[in-house]
Amino acid sequence: MKSMVSENLKFKPIKLSRAEKILLVLYKLSQGSRKNVRYEDIVVAAFKKYPEDFQLRGYPQYPDSGDLVHKPLYDFRKKGLLEANNKVFTLTERGFSVADKLKKIIAGRSVVSEGKLSRYAKEETERIISLEGFQLFRAGEESKITDTDLYNYLGVTVRTSRNDFLGRWKTVSDAVKEIKSIKWLDSVRVQIPRYHEFLIEKFKHILEFKSK
Repeated sequence: MKSMVSENLKFKPIKLSRAEKILLVLYKLSQGSRKNVRYEDIVVAAFKKYPEDFQLRGYPQYPDSGDLVHKPLYDFRKKGLLEANNKVFTLTERGFSVADKLKKIIAGRSVVSEGKLSRYAKEETERIISLEGFQLFRAGEESKITDTDLYNYLGVTVRTSRNDFLGRWKTVSDAVKEIKSIKWLDSVRVQIPRYHEFLIEKFKHILEFKSK
């Protein structure tokens, strides 16, 4: 029985933090030696390996070269896992040891996304959940949803300027993209992208007018 449990755990998907993923990327780029690795190479490699975790907000086809990569690297430096000089990084012997242990832990197991929303996406999510229009949508009462619910969804009014309206539309749309990228959502949040698509379809005349 114990061996069967161990075998099942061996192939169970594992969730790694972004920092752990960065460490594994640097370990691979180092090719088993104390090789100097440029920051830009780490950014690109992390994005190619884990695109959901290291994409630029609002532009999923591009890597994020900011704090998503920068902060873990300098945290590793403080812990003695690597050396850094002018955005060139080198794993220390301790860094190699930690990365090697992590690599052995995940051997044969698939790695899933960390599944964390950015701060602004979290705020938009909580705001949307509290809206009356969203509650009607969840209750299957779509016919009661009006254009006022569209404006509330975007956090604007009928008097909001065209540019501000479009700005809010872009912000909310980007938040919805983040929500959709999360693999495990509860029964409430999973309906936010559906509500978003419903509003696009029902009020496309308003959105098209504002986009002119």
